[in-house]
Amino acid sequence: MTLLPAENHYKTLTDYLVKLYGVRVYTRAGNQHPILHYAPEADQIEQIDSVIGRLLEATPTEFGFYDYGYLQTMQNSGRNIFNGVTFALHQVRFSPLQLDFHYGNYFDMLATCGALEHEMRDAVASKLIRLPARSQYHRDISHNTALVSGRGRSAAIGGACLTVFNHDGTYKAMLARRSAKNATDPGFFHLLPAFIFQPRQHPAQPHETLFSYHIYREYLEELFAMPETISPPHTLMKDVPLSTLGAGFDHPAYHYLQDLIKTGKAGLYFTGVALNLLTLRPEICALLLIHDPAWYARITAPDSDMPLNADAETQQGIALVPIDSDEALLAALPPNVHTIMPPQAVVALWEGVDMARTMIERRKHL
Repeated sequence: MTLLPAENHYKTLTDYLVKLYGVRVYTRAGNQHPILHYAPEADQIEQIDSVIGRLLEATPTEFGFYDYGYLQTMQNSGRNIFNGVTFALHQVRFSPLQLDFHYGNYFDMLATCGALEHEMRDAVASKLIRLPARSQYHRDISHNTALVSGRGRSAAIGGACLTVFNHDGTYKAMLARRSAKNATDPGFFHLLPAFIFQPRQHPAQPHETLFSYHIYREYLEELFAMPETISPPHTLMKDVPLSTLGAGFDHPAYHYLQDLIKTGKAGLYFTGVALNLLTLRPEICALLLIHDPAWYARITAPDSDMPLNADAETQQGIALVPIDSDEALLAALPPNVHTIMPPQAVVALWEGVDMARTMIERRKHL
């Protein structure tokens, strides 16, 4: 079988990274993907904030390499980028799975992790594997160390949450095509919500180190066009005064979702950490599963008080795909969709689908 150029490039870079790091990468639907999946402990699945480890106060300023040229190219690209504060990986810990982290800067992430991916894709497209930046990085940081540590780079932590909902008895997943203005992976398919784990200020407020808070905030921003300058109250957070969470924000989509979660008609689940070998950045993967069919009916009603935002800045329309089988899911998307998805979205999609199927089947026997 002759591979199309995109398939061939994807396979070439994956094969190269497998050999370079000596690992077994994530495999699904007959394809290997350039990413590792660290699975959560069983008791972490319903406690997504358990993935958050220690926050170190220091912000590293010395890196194994720094691609000023790529950073400048991105700054001049016309895409939506700014040098915000991020949370970046310090160390991955296991049993339970946790990420220790420190503060970082978005531009440092672009000049290190972003540059690694750019270099790899450019080399594969040119049919010549020359990776001076990655080689320079690994002179000081071993390949094995890089898989569990953020040393020598600004490995901003990301989040990818698969939203699955009951559509008149058929469960469907939400995906979206990213805008050409996106700083990373423009035009690619991604999940909703997907984001960088970052505080709004430095030092971070206590609730900003809880991963669930960011999922709920991005859920409101990406699906319901909540302005980014507003923070939702997080009434499920214990011992966190609402007065610290923002300017008295009140959104019906937030309260409706919390009511569904409290009554068992929805759930938020932790599906693991994905380490993208292209960027050497970790992504926390999650599933938001909504069982109540009234949710989708309400957000798509003509007179809805919480209308679905199908044309948000980060997407070019929402794709709804069935999850009852792998074949049905893939048939609803473009051929070889994995070649136009960030690897972390691939992991979060399939791990979320598997988790959703398990939870749906379990619900049938309650």
